[in-house]
Amino acid sequence: MTFTAINGFNVEYGRDVAEGIGDRLGRTVVVTDPDVWTWFGPRFGGPAQRVIDNLDLEPEFLDELAASVESDVTIVGVGGGVAMDVAKWIHWRRGLPLVQVPTLPSVNACFTRMTALRDDGRVRYEGDAVPEVVLVDYRIFQDAPVELVRAGIGDVLSCHTAIWDWRLGVLAGHEIGWHDESAGASLRYVDGLRAAAPAIHDVTEEGIRSLMEMHREIGWRCHVMQHARFEEGSEHFFAYCFEEVTGRTILHGELVTLGVLIMSAVQGNSPQLPRDIVAMSGTRHRPEQLGVTWEEIDATLDRLQSFTVAGNYWHSAIHESFDPQAAKELARAALNF
Repeated sequence: MTFTAINGFNVEYGRDVAEGIGDRLGRTVVVTDPDVWTWFGPRFGGPAQRVIDNLDLEPEFLDELAASVESDVTIVGVGGGVAMDVAKWIHWRRGLPLVQVPTLPSVNACFTRMTALRDDGRVRYEGDAVPEVVLVDYRIFQDAPVELVRAGIGDVLSCHTAIWDWRLGVLAGHEIGWHDESAGASLRYVDGLRAAAPAIHDVTEEGIRSLMEMHREIGWRCHVMQHARFEEGSEHFFAYCFEEVTGRTILHGELVTLGVLIMSAVQGNSPQLPRDIVAMSGTRHRPEQLGVTWEEIDATLDRLQSFTVAGNYWHSAIHESFDPQAAKELARAALNF
């Protein structure tokens, strides 16, 4: 059964729905990644007026970039989360039409209205972008390496640990108010992900659509609630801390999945459930699969509490009696299954 979103951006699903999009849109500025454009460029159609492929999420860079864009073009985001976020920022700053063409489901950025800025070493959200349409082309996803598609579970699986952290924060008196409907929706997303996991593993059209519909509704709910508390918690803070400690990143969905597996064990929060979903979907999670060392994970866990407190991130399991050494031991069991 395909998961169907209740609300969200206008989206078109189908094989080859993005083929020749440049011919249909007229004057365009494409925001993309060089590797993505190498293979998608020939499918785009009419030549873009400009291709922006040197991407950064620092606010100063984004504002300079937005100011340099012509005023009579459609912005087309093509690629993963960074391309989607940069395209959203230009659209928001300049009031230009926006079309998003995700080539990977590794993050829900094509369905969220705000851009995830990197500002003084901290992730913060700003902006309000609404695309004309998000084009989900089954052929694009099925032509991609299967590991990159399976990584898309991260920003849905994160509901499992985030809802636990949210409840903890509310009970401790540190948090924005509890919302029963959104909490229930988080559980529904995790249940939907578990049901869709075999189809995601096989990268079927049903699996792709179910995963993207979950991202779609989560993005809508973030806007309605004016926060992402129901799907962003200690697992994301682990991911942000990893980036600071190592000075690099890996695919967002896989990094967040690492965070869910580790932090659900730290929380004592049904850690077998995310393990089952990861196993059924075939999502890579072992450090050696991801080019991550145990030294990097250990260093991240050593830094995690001070990083989270200094960054003023939401209250979570990291704030309460967090023991890095115990977390390291739990992490080894959490990732070696």
